[in-house]
Amino acid sequence: MRNNDYDAPRGALALRALIVLASTLVVAACGNSGGGQAKSQQPPPTPVHTLTVKPHSVDVYAEYPGRVQGKQTAQVIGQVTGVLESKSYDEGSIVHKGDVLFTIDQKPYQATVDQRKAALSSAKAALANTSRIWQRTRKLYKANAVSQAERDQALSNYQSDKAAVKQAEANLESAKIDLNYTTVEAPITGVTSLRDVDIGSLVTANQTQLTTITQLDPVYVMFALPEDDAFARQKALAEMGKKSSDEATRDATIILKSGKVFPYKAKVDFTQSTIDPNTGTVRLRAIVKNPHNTLMPGRYVRTRLRIQTLDKAITVPDRAISGGQQTQVFVVKNGKADAVAVKLGPDTDQGQVITKGLSAGDQVITSGLGALRSGAPVKVLPGSGQSSDQPHGGKDSGASASTSDSSSGSNDASQNS
Repeated sequence: MRNNDYDAPRGALALRALIVLASTLVVAACGNSGGGQAKSQQPPPTPVHTLTVKPHSVDVYAEYPGRVQGKQTAQVIGQVTGVLESKSYDEGSIVHKGDVLFTIDQKPYQATVDQRKAALSSAKAALANTSRIWQRTRKLYKANAVSQAERDQALSNYQSDKAAVKQAEANLESAKIDLNYTTVEAPITGVTSLRDVDIGSLVTANQTQLTTITQLDPVYVMFALPEDDAFARQKALAEMGKKSSDEATRDATIILKSGKVFPYKAKVDFTQSTIDPNTGTVRLRAIVKNPHNTLMPGRYVRTRLRIQTLDKAITVPDRAISGGQQTQVFVVKNGKADAVAVKLGPDTDQGQVITKGLSAGDQVITSGLGALRSGAPVKVLPGSGQSSDQPHGGKDSGASASTSDSSSGSNDASQNS
């Protein structure tokens, strides 16, 4: 009985020791497992493309709404009085300078021409007679056969008839002009409007408008610059020491409503010297070829114009910029991503201008921004680091040329281009 009581406590102690040993092994195993997991959760460096920024010259462009206007608009007005007999063109069609548009009743004017011709013939006959008398009288006077008074009278008659011939010739020419005006011709090449007078109506000289012709090649594009842009453009010209005749300054691009670029370059040929106090703008005019009559008068277009040149600008591609509480870019410092707050300038073909926050030589990250945080390790991929002053050909296409072709970088470039 005593042996049984003694053996029971000894068995309980052994069981308790086994439980403690098992718990210790479990805790140790859990400790080793947690350490491995923590080590495996440490993120690897994020592969990124970068762009080394460098100050360079950047042209700043802006677009302004405008309207197409015919270079010339001619109002065709009858220059003689008469009944409108015929029309020789299709309304709304293109006519060329000298084409016959209308015919006014010619019979009265033809009769006047005939009368003036007869009057001229009579004046010439009278002049021939007085010319012969004058020649005879002059010879007789030299031979002392006629008096001074007879000589003077013969000379006076000759000169009077000579003037009468000139008057008759002028009257005939005037009548011919009026007869020619009965055939109304196009004064310029352009597109015609609807006729303003019906056939058979009476046309009053220098009063009745028959139609309107608008020249379509070339055409004008009228647009306006806000006051600030106008001053920026003038300042840029002054800094570059260039006159308004500079080709690059005068060039303009016409953009159609569809977004397509018109194939012919425009030239700014007029800039208003004063600011409109009502609108706060400066009016400009550009002239552009329009051989296929694509730009119809009154059509809405946009005019793209260089307004400024920044000599020492730093630019980055749009995809290198991230928003949020502040506008920032990531730069590589000591192998890690460093978020830098930046201030944006104008958006250009060569990228977004950064006016504050970046310096020459900074290595800006241009891909993988969605997975980045400040202080995270990064791995710069091969092909990165090209300077931002290389030719770009587009805000993002240029940036993609500055980095190597990876799947993420190429996709970003294709989406933004």
